[in-house]
Amino acid sequence: MVKSPFYVEGRPLTRADELRHHLNELEARTGRLGHGLGREALTIPLVFDTVSTALISFQAEGHSMRAEVARVEAVSAALKRKAPVFLREIGGAGDLEQARRLHHPDPANWWWFLDQLVVDRRQARLTWWLRLAAVSVAILLLLIALYQWLLAPDPATREQIRHQQAAERLASEGDFQGALREVEQALAITPENPHLIIFRGGLQKKLGQQTQAEETFAVAETAFGDLESFLLARGEMYLLLNQAVDAVDDAQAVIARNPDSAAGYMLLGRSYQWLEDYPAAIAAYQQAATLADNQGNFQLAGTARVSAGILEQRLPFRSGGDE
Repeated sequence: MVKSPFYVEGRPLTRADELRHHLNELEARTGRLGHGLGREALTIPLVFDTVSTALISFQAEGHSMRAEVARVEAVSAALKRKAPVFLREIGGAGDLEQARRLHHPDPANWWWFLDQLVVDRRQARLTWWLRLAAVSVAILLLLIALYQWLLAPDPATREQIRHQQAAERLASEGDFQGALREVEQALAITPENPHLIIFRGGLQKKLGQQTQAEETFAVAETAFGDLESFLLARGEMYLLLNQAVDAVDDAQAVIARNPDSAAGYMLLGRSYQWLEDYPAAIAAYQQAATLADNQGNFQLAGTARVSAGILEQRLPFRSGGDE
């Protein structure tokens, strides 16, 4: 009979062959964890016992078994990494405990105690998170202490801010008389605050107190020290009080005095936007962006471009140009 060229004479497996065979099984079953291995996973510790015993025997005889040791280390790392999957496959930690009672493994054989490994890891993670939380709380408390010590406003300033915020809220609700009372209380604390003085003037104007408003604005202009800063601040105040037409006037007055005022064009754009004159607002924003770029004020330039871009989305779509 002619033998196939692939025929190999049978020969008994050597101890080294058996070790490698068991290693193959161990690697294959560990690799199948998480892919439907099921309760067959309970054979992994048994195979690990066989591999470990054989390897120890070879090393005691003076064999290095370097390749096999490397394979055992790799499969050990994989099994430890998949310990939660292993427990899920076999049905839980109780099933592994039952297997331990049946086989009485050596406590040094960690693969029989994967449930404890999972618990230890969870405890380590919990400890790490608790330490992180403690450190975070300590840092937060330190920052609060530093803020209170170095940065927090004094009680008088906090009171002034409280009155100012109350005034802004009341003004937004249409209670201009109440807002004026809050501004007066804020000014009693910081009587030279130019923004509060302008706010007072705007509220007086809103209440029909034109003479008082003009006098207040004169005081505010002196407090600011230059007309452009005063007009920009008053324009912002007009927008706060929903007086966009007056804000347009102040913005145009700024631009007339200083055609290169990016802030003036920004105020003009916001005022036109308030009035829903979007083409005029876009043109003002674009000019503000150009001037701000030339002056190195890239933050204002970016804000202006974003504002223009948002408004351009509101304009009717033009498919063939103006008709």
